[in-house]
Amino acid sequence: MNPGGKGGRLVGETKGPMKVLWVGLSNDRVDVELARALWEDGLALKVIVKPGSRAEAFAISEGVPHVPHVFAHRMHLPSIRLIQRQLSEGSFELVHCFTNRALSNVLCALRGRGSGSAPRLVAYRGTMGHLSRWDPASRLSYLHPGLDRIVCVSDAVRRYLLGLRVPDSRLSVIHKGHDPAWYGDPPVSRADLGIPAGAVVVAFTGNMRPVKGVHVLLRAMQDLASVSSPPIHLLLIGQIRDRRIERLLRHPALAGRVRAVGFRVDAPAAAAAADIFVMPSVAREGLPKAVIEAMAQGIPPIVSRVGGMPELVEDGVSGLVVPPGDPHALAAAIRQLALEESLRRRIGAAALQRIQEDFHIRRTFEKTRALYAELGVPAGGSNRNP
Repeated sequence: MNPGGKGGRLVGETKGPMKVLWVGLSNDRVDVELARALWEDGLALKVIVKPGSRAEAFAISEGVPHVPHVFAHRMHLPSIRLIQRQLSEGSFELVHCFTNRALSNVLCALRGRGSGSAPRLVAYRGTMGHLSRWDPASRLSYLHPGLDRIVCVSDAVRRYLLGLRVPDSRLSVIHKGHDPAWYGDPPVSRADLGIPAGAVVVAFTGNMRPVKGVHVLLRAMQDLASVSSPPIHLLLIGQIRDRRIERLLRHPALAGRVRAVGFRVDAPAAAAAADIFVMPSVAREGLPKAVIEAMAQGIPPIVSRVGGMPELVEDGVSGLVVPPGDPHALAAAIRQLALEESLRRRIGAAALQRIQEDFHIRRTFEKTRALYAELGVPAGGSNRNP
C-alpha cells in the first residue's frame, strides 16, 4: 500500500484539515456519538444520513454538513451519482462507509478514478458470515482490493476476514464502545412487564432469528422448571423470527414463566428490570450491542462462546461464558446466578467496570482518530468548511 496515500499526502503531514465523508449513518447511537466526538475534535466531516434518523437529527442540531439519502440497494444508480457529485464537489480525502449498501455504491462511484485522485476508503464490518471469495457481490464490498482499511467490531470478525484472505494490513479492530451515562432511565417496572414479585428475571433482547439461539434458551428454561425458590422467569424482548420459538413457548414446563413482549423502543430500560441477561447465540456474532447495554447497566451477562462475545465477557469475572447450543450448560449457568445473589452483584459490578474501562465510547474515538491519523487525516484543525 502506498505510504503516501492515494491522494499523495504523506502520513502525518499536516497541510490543513483533511476532508472526510461518512456514508450510511442511521440510528446507531455509537456511530452518532463517535461522529459528535470527531466533529468536536475539529474533523472536517460531512455525513450522508438516512432521512428522519438519529444521525440526521444530530447533523441538524450540531450544524454538521449532511445529505439525507436512502441507499435502496447495493447498486443504486441515484446513490452512485450522488456519491460521485459529493466526491467531485467536496474533494474528500477519506470516505468511511458504515453499511454494506453504502460500501458497494461508493465502490461503484469510484470506478474509473485514477489512484492519484481517489480518496482513502474505510469500511465497517460488524458481523461474520455472508461473504465468499467466489461471490461477485463480496468482491464488490469487503473483499474488494481497493479498500484501504476494514474496521472490525471484534477480533473474531478480523479472524473471519483473514480466513477469506483479506490482508491483515487492511484490518483494524475497533470495538463499538458505549457510555453507561446513556442508560440513566429508570427500569420498566416488573408489574408492567407481567412478571410476579419475588422472581429472578432472565432477559434476552434482540430479533429472535435462528442464529440468536433463543430456542436453546427456552430449552434451558425447561431444565429450570424445578427451581421454585426463587422462581426463574424469562423476559423476551424483540420480534420473533424463528418458528421454533412459537412451538417451544407452548411447552407445559414454561407455562406462566416466559413473557414475550415483542419489539420495544425502550428495550434497554425493559432489560434493566432483569437480574440476569443472556445472549445464547449459536453463530456469527460480531459484538452484540444488547450485551453491552446490559453490562453498562450492571446486569451480569451469560453469553455463548461465539464470535466476539468472549472478548467482551471475561468468564467468571464480568460474566459467564458457556458452549453454544448446549441448553444444559446454559441452564446450569442461569441456576448458579439465580441462586447466588452475592455472585450476581459481584459480576454485575465487574461487568459495568468492564464497559467503563475497556469498552467505553472514548476508546472507540481514540482508536478511530489513530486510524485516521495513520491514513493521513491529522488531528485537530477546523471543521467549519468541509
